[in-house]
Amino acid sequence: MDNPFMKRATEFLRDEEAFLALVSPEPVRYFLHQPGASGVLYDRLVLIQGTPGSGKTTLARLFTYPAVATLLRNSSMSTYQPLVHALRECGGLTDRNPSVVGCRLPLETDYRDFWEFPYSDELKMGLMMALVQARAVLGWFRNLMQAGVDLSRVSIVPRADADAATAAIGGVIASDIMERARSVERSIYDIIGALVAPELSQLPIAATSAYRPFDVIDHIHIVNVNPDTPSILSLRPLVMLDDAHTLHPAQFRGLIRWLTRRELRVARWVLTRFDVFHPRESLTTISDEQATAIELPGITATRDTVDIRLQSGVTDRTEQRQAFRRMAKDMSGRYLRQMSLFSSRNLSQLTDLLSTESEPLAPTKLHYLEASISNLQHQLHITDSRCATLLATVDAYRFGKQQIPDDVRLAMLAILLHRYAKRTAQRHMFEEDPDPAKPIEADSTVYNAARLHLLHQHDRPYYVGIDAVCDASSENAEQFLRLAAILVAEASTQLIRGRSPSLNARTQNLLLRQRAGEILDVWDFPQCKLVRHLVGGIATQCLSTSLEPNAWLGSGANAYGIRQLEFDELPEKYPQLAQVLHYAIAYNAVTLIPHYQCKDQEWCLLELGGMVILHHGLTLFRGGFLEGTAKELLRMLQGETQ
Repeated sequence: MDNPFMKRATEFLRDEEAFLALVSPEPVRYFLHQPGASGVLYDRLVLIQGTPGSGKTTLARLFTYPAVATLLRNSSMSTYQPLVHALRECGGLTDRNPSVVGCRLPLETDYRDFWEFPYSDELKMGLMMALVQARAVLGWFRNLMQAGVDLSRVSIVPRADADAATAAIGGVIASDIMERARSVERSIYDIIGALVAPELSQLPIAATSAYRPFDVIDHIHIVNVNPDTPSILSLRPLVMLDDAHTLHPAQFRGLIRWLTRRELRVARWVLTRFDVFHPRESLTTISDEQATAIELPGITATRDTVDIRLQSGVTDRTEQRQAFRRMAKDMSGRYLRQMSLFSSRNLSQLTDLLSTESEPLAPTKLHYLEASISNLQHQLHITDSRCATLLATVDAYRFGKQQIPDDVRLAMLAILLHRYAKRTAQRHMFEEDPDPAKPIEADSTVYNAARLHLLHQHDRPYYVGIDAVCDASSENAEQFLRLAAILVAEASTQLIRGRSPSLNARTQNLLLRQRAGEILDVWDFPQCKLVRHLVGGIATQCLSTSLEPNAWLGSGANAYGIRQLEFDELPEKYPQLAQVLHYAIAYNAVTLIPHYQCKDQEWCLLELGGMVILHHGLTLFRGGFLEGTAKELLRMLQGETQ
């Protein structure tokens, strides 16, 4: 049976209805609602940055005119209504009509070829900008035709002071503008496709003559969209330049400088991965929300550009994690409804397939754990009355409405016994049953630490339920689908064999960790070996600390922290480490949490990605980190023993 969770790239879905049925409105609401409501999505350059699989291309395709027109055509259907509301909230739709005509241009095709030409940088940039504009114009009008609009009803509204420039792009009639754009595209493509670059004197006139439609076009008008109702529909042209990271760095800078100009009338978005930047720029950009992503004279980030990051940044990490959970749950439901095996049984939520019932230890292991607690009490010289008091403290804790299983209860008691011994270490020689220097309590961190200890000491399932799948995805849609795919495949197998599709805790834990290991094994990006070495070193130390008997770090550690001032100096003092971190961040191996306040100091946390966390068996709870230095990170990278 076809498993749609395996089809990670929505651009492979050619049918607009099928594509829209799988798109969740949550990312649109979370990332685009506020800038869309204020209008800045369409009047200045928008930089959308994210790791591979974070949903950049899906967002771009959603705003293309055929997708918007299809959405409006089916707006009465319940499947599409949440998406319609989300697009209205961010200004992509008015009450009954589109407000933009969008086209997506993937820059991974032949735009990089310009930088190989033996021409001046100015001429190479001019040729590329002309090609981008010609293809954008063609894209807008083709998208209108694809949506069923008769081009004889279409014209442009030029700027009032652009008479000469308007004539240079073919006038105001759609057919004439398309013919001019085809001529420019054809002449520039002849240059790109030539085996030998033409001499300057041989360059086609159409390729080098004045052609600046982005400076000219203010709006696109469609007359009488509905023949029965005379009207004029005014649309804002929107160009979305996807995969900009494939450009040469200098080419990328030139593109940004050009698109940042305030006199441009068209709306323009640039979608890119973090690895387009130089390590200094990427680390600075992520660690400082007020920093300009591209250091160019005359450009102020907060004034001239809008930066949208699709992973957790400096602020609102908890809110963004909650938003991703909503998106992932909604998306998984949309995917499940495409599978008749589940939809015919009214199984439309991944949550329904993932049992959250605890799976306690086998009686023999539980008996062994009870014996180990008794031995521990004897080794630490703790009286029966004190042990009973600590056990009562554990029993007083409640995890939600659930009763704490016996094995977790005993593991929590073991942690409290070790804490009691630590806090009375200097007082045993004077008192038989001394009070601890600091009160001992059983809380959620002790509960979480106990579960983690049981995972590594007794193989008790730890990663269970839909929230664990979401949190392990590092707020990346593709990683979520890759994790969910193996769970859905197993549930499908059980259904076909006539069993319940619900996956027990042990199966979930096993499959998720197995899939995480497979993903790490096939990492294939720049510096991936060094990244694997670095995150492996951090994970090993985090695990060792998390399994300390007294669980002094609470729920456990999954991050490494260095002081913010030291992190800011990485590109100059440790360029190799900065470069490795640059790619680790760009490809989901690490999430950067800068300006983290702890112990009256400011830290920069390197939080391990979800796949690394799953593979090494670390906690998914945020906040626990190991304190270190850049030198120690460099030693991990170089494989030196500390």
